[in-house]
Amino acid sequence: MNKMKWLFALILLISFFGCREKIEPEVDDFVEYGWTLYAERDFDRALEHFLEGLAMDANYIDGYNGAGWCYIEFNKPDTAIIFFNNGLDLITIDSSQVRFEMLAGIALSYHVTGDYVRAISRGEELIEFRPVFEFSHNWRIDYVEITIMLAAANYAAGDFAVALGWVQSLDEDFVVDISTNEGRALLIKKIETLQNL
Repeated sequence: MNKMKWLFALILLISFFGCREKIEPEVDDFVEYGWTLYAERDFDRALEHFLEGLAMDANYIDGYNGAGWCYIEFNKPDTAIIFFNNGLDLITIDSSQVRFEMLAGIALSYHVTGDYVRAISRGEELIEFRPVFEFSHNWRIDYVEITIMLAAANYAAGDFAVALGWVQSLDEDFVVDISTNEGRALLIKKIETLQNL
């Protein structure tokens, strides 16, 4: 009889610990796993997770950030701009890392589309608030990349003096006379060299 009670107690104990409640993933689980897939360069699946997170919570800012960066990888800057703008509209803390990452993404996207005025505006905003910016999900994107973009965008907009200033912030020994065609040619060659490093 004691064996029966012991066996019954053991069965109850096993069933108690064995029956767990189903755990539903939360929005940050989707977005964090999206960043894991992004790091693995699986951008299609990463985007699916970012969008799933946004479907669960349309105010989850990092979902917009991730989706925007995926669209940069897909070479769809216009769509990236939409996601970055939607996310930036929700920002309430000016010093958040996500804000800086979206500013970098939107500045680069505007530059690719040829909207140099907005590229410069967003790039300068980023450098003003985060002079030593680093994108936490891609080591190749940092303040140097943004500075080179600012030099190129200002050159394309015809503001050679400002373009030279951005180049000199990376290489103070670089000096050319931007009032001459030769100096401008050397400047654009320097910008292209920096872009290819």
